[in-house]
This record gives sequence, C-alpha cells and structure tokens, in this order.
Amino acid sequence: MSEKLTNVLHLKVGKITKNKKLTSDKEFDSGIKKYPIEGAFMTKTGFMGDEVADLIHHGGETKAVLFFSTKTYEKLNKLSGNNFVYDEIAHYGENLLVDKIDEADICVGDILKVGEATFEVSQPRQPCWKLSANTATKPMTSIIYNNGLTGWYARVVDEGEVKKGDDVILIKRVYPQLTIEALNRVIVDPFSDKEVTLQAIECPALGEQFKDSLEGRAKLNDPKNEPFWYHKEPQE
Repeated sequence: MSEKLTNVLHLKVGKITKNKKLTSDKEFDSGIKKYPIEGAFMTKTGFMGDEVADLIHHGGETKAVLFFSTKTYEKLNKLSGNNFVYDEIAHYGENLLVDKIDEADICVGDILKVGEATFEVSQPRQPCWKLSANTATKPMTSIIYNNGLTGWYARVVDEGEVKKGDDVILIKRVYPQLTIEALNRVIVDPFSDKEVTLQAIECPALGEQFKDSLEGRAKLNDPKNEPFWYHKEPQE
C-alpha cells in the first residue's frame, strides 16, 4: 500500500513558557504554544526545537508528534463559538497540521511517511484542562472529549527531516476498525462498541496510557471490579 492522503500545511514547534490558568492567576509551564516554521528534524521523541514541560502526560516516544486537521479546527470553531485560524499559533498544541483527512480517516497502527520521517499512529490525544486555558474557552476540553475532536499522536519509526508541504503517505494499515474516531467513541463509553473496545485493548500498537484508561473505563462497578468481557453467564 502506498497512498497519498494529504500534505503538511503547517509544521509547528514551541518552547516551554509560563501560562495562566483560566480560573485563576496561577501560572503553569507548558509547551502548548507552538508556532509555524518551515521544517525541522524529527527525532524519536519529537521535533528538534519543540519542548515539553509535562513529560508524564505528554511527549515521549509514544507521543512524539501530534497531528491535527483543518477539518477538526472548523468543527471546534463551530461548537465553541470561536474563530481560530490554523495557520498561526497552535491553539491545540498541534505539530503537524493537515487537511482532507481527520479522525475518521486514520487508524492506530497506520504507517505514515512524511518527508524523510516514518511514523506509526499510536493513539488519540487525551484532552486535558490546558486546552481550555490555552484557548481561553472554559468548555473546550469537554467539547473536544465529548465530540472526539482530538487529533492523533504518532511514534517515530524512522527519524528525518520534515518540511511544510511534504506529502503524507499511507504506507500500511493493520487495524482498519481502530480509527481514531472509533477509539474516541469507546473511551467515552466502552460499551458503545464492545468489539472495538476488545480489539483496542489487545492492540500492540495502541499507546499504553490510552489502553489503561480504556480498560479502566470498561470495568463494571461491582465488588469484583472485573472488566465486562470477563463476566460469564450465571450458572443455575
């Protein structure tokens, strides 16, 4: 398989800066404010020049790069009442901005060739409160979570230079049912599609943090605290 999906419209990186919380004057360190550049070298843990403050929840090899779509920007603008443009600051902390595709078109485990680098899609982005702070929109984190408008993370298979305008080429697809859209749906309600939930938990390409979150949500609220797939029919 070798199919061109889209191009890199913008590549964005950022330094760690002081940011104010939305509900108080307290500050937090974050690299969420990223700005467009023409190109950068992609390492195993992120673009050179791109900084991450919270290494527990962000960055690392599983979350080396965040892809985001103009289609997702447009949906979020409509739902939040904002008019954010996507060719300037990264309102959602995105590294690679693309068009023509979104969360419905990309699957965990997809191998993508972009410039000299090769990526493996690892998981949806799990939104946190910093998205509300960065966009100055209190319900933004909930809007992103409830509507599955997350973008997607990828790990780096091959390092290399990536530039604005590079083709995004799908080289291989292994898990066609595990779209980012489907995973965002079951992280909200694992019972909405048990088959997808089971496949996701067993998928070696899915990031462990997302997998742990999904498995935790799939556990029934009973004394045994067992996942739903372990429950058997009661014996007479």
